[in-house]
Amino acid sequence: MVRRERVQTSAGDEPAFVFAPRRRGPWAPRLALTPTRVIGRSATGTVELPWGDVGRAELHGMAGGGRAGMLGIAGRRAGAAVWTRGAWLGRVNRRATAYDVSFAARAFADGPEEVIATIERYRGDKKRRRRIGEEQEHERLLRELGQADARP
Repeated sequence: MVRRERVQTSAGDEPAFVFAPRRRGPWAPRLALTPTRVIGRSATGTVELPWGDVGRAELHGMAGGGRAGMLGIAGRRAGAAVWTRGAWLGRVNRRATAYDVSFAARAFADGPEEVIATIERYRGDKKRRRRIGEEQEHERLLRELGQADARP
């Protein structure tokens, strides 16, 4: 499920679409899309990736092999990600996986395919990104994800 919320970013308060985590808790993974950036938060770090620098979102395996158990978002260029907490982890993650933002594929209630599809929808459409957080855009997104009956 994708919720409408306001989130704090390094640029200030912004409207957002936030993916509900599979498990709730104070340090549950959090992925938010705002009109200006993608924000990922985990227990150990918070990273922001401006939309202009979002390269790809996809499933991937862990370093050294393994199945595609991770959801990764890569920047178009090295250093594009802004780590507001846990920068050391970001450097390690980027060296090990080539992704600026990584989560367990099963971290979100909707599953990784819906998360990736949503990021791709907004990555290529600047006009639509500006509407992130608006009620009509939220309803449109829920319909596209097959969640039209879901309650925010």
